[in-house]
Amino acid sequence: MPNLALQVRADFEGVTGLVPEDGVHAEIMFPVTCISCHETHRNPVSLDPAGDVEMQKGRGTANLVMSCANCRREMSASFIVPKPGSKKDAKPGEISPYHEIAPVADARAAWHTLCTVEFRGMNPEDAQVDTLLAGDAKWACRGDESGTPFGDVEFDEGEWHDYDDKAGDEVGITEVKLQWKRV
Repeated sequence: MPNLALQVRADFEGVTGLVPEDGVHAEIMFPVTCISCHETHRNPVSLDPAGDVEMQKGRGTANLVMSCANCRREMSASFIVPKPGSKKDAKPGEISPYHEIAPVADARAAWHTLCTVEFRGMNPEDAQVDTLLAGDAKWACRGDESGTPFGDVEFDEGEWHDYDDKAGDEVGITEVKLQWKRV
């Protein structure tokens, strides 16, 4: 089944390291379409990296398991995370599936992978950064040169602005775009 990367492109002004603040506990939400009947689910679905749901017919587990409301076909999605062997005693669900969006000066307009997900029986639709994180979850980043941490980053119509006291300059993230890309 396809592995798709959720990619981000944005104009970063004085900040780097964009990532969901809650790490492994940050759920993402996006609309999905059933690949069998092509019906789009009426509500966005929530994908929880810490979730571990049994699939029907004993085929293992996934972070999200659901049935299509139209054709009743089972669909699932799972984050692709680094192998736990790289961190001593780490278990699945304890390693964040999210990669920091830390563009270098000459690649700020490029697409950067936030996470990779394996989809079975469904295709994700494009999401918006304003509604990507579930519940009260926020984004975090840090000052490009000062290292000042910025928590509680909330996007309003794809933009966020603040002031970096250490650097003495305005910072922000604008023109945020998201896409799913096959990897």
